[in-house]
Amino acid sequence: MKNFLFFIDNHFLKSDSNSVWGTLESELQRQAINYKAVFISDNRHIGDLLKKTLNNTEDKDNIVVVSVGPSTLFLDILAKLRKNNKKQVPIAFILINEKNNFATKIGVSSNPVTALKQILNSVHPTSYNLGLVENAQGTNEQIFTDELIVGFSAYVTSLIKSSKFYSLLVKYHLTFIAEFCAMTDAFINQEAFSVTTRLSQKYNFFKSSFSIHVKNQPFLDAENSAEPNNLQLEIITNLNPFSYWFVILARKFKLTSKVPFVHSFEQKKIHLVINSLEFSQIDNRQLINKFYDAYLKSFSYPFWFDVDSVSISEKSNS
Repeated sequence: MKNFLFFIDNHFLKSDSNSVWGTLESELQRQAINYKAVFISDNRHIGDLLKKTLNNTEDKDNIVVVSVGPSTLFLDILAKLRKNNKKQVPIAFILINEKNNFATKIGVSSNPVTALKQILNSVHPTSYNLGLVENAQGTNEQIFTDELIVGFSAYVTSLIKSSKFYSLLVKYHLTFIAEFCAMTDAFINQEAFSVTTRLSQKYNFFKSSFSIHVKNQPFLDAENSAEPNNLQLEIITNLNPFSYWFVILARKFKLTSKVPFVHSFEQKKIHLVINSLEFSQIDNRQLINKFYDAYLKSFSYPFWFDVDSVSISEKSNS
């Protein structure tokens, strides 16, 4: 019998007017599930709480760790699980008031009750691919499930979030106008930056770059295989209003390989060096402006979901 360890964001609990956790806990008790709830007030304590809870749990071969709260909580827990455990402990997540590209792609419902059902219905782990940004000195690492962005798109996002006017437009569902205005600002003000990449033993130098996208494909190439996928790296070295829409169309028709100022690579490990402070974001989460001297790596990890155990209508009913 599985031991489910639920790590719950305490900040979410305080604002949980609909008693989502109460509903989930009632379902766990109704099904007589063997579970333990751990409440997290400060993400800096996740490592200690995780270690203590795992050590105090019997039958360690049957543990499943579940995060309840935002995707940042899930990523912090996963990072600590990888760092502190030689054996891969299966993980699952229940997102609250948040839609996530990774969850949507693999088929996890945004409805907490339905997501719990997908977890409890599972009888074996399913491995998915993830990405990792590791500082070249090995002192810091960040996991991403969908995409790392450096440059233009991250700059646009930063402009929207930092502007009261753009934020007001988004609030009143005028997102397209906010994005158009922010993109105009970015086209006028963004400066090109130099990028160096190393893939295998080959170096690539780009003196004038405007945008970097590193995409993760969550589904592994071979079913039931733990071999990670390649990360997909795209560097754009010419960006203006005309070339931007040209790239959008090229992506839609999968013709970016024909565009001379779009440089695409695929590799499990990529060394990325950027010697200027640039805007960046991971999975739509804004990062501080930073230099990059980092290794981008792909890895697979076991998740505890049976995403097909519920109907399509249940998945989409959020």
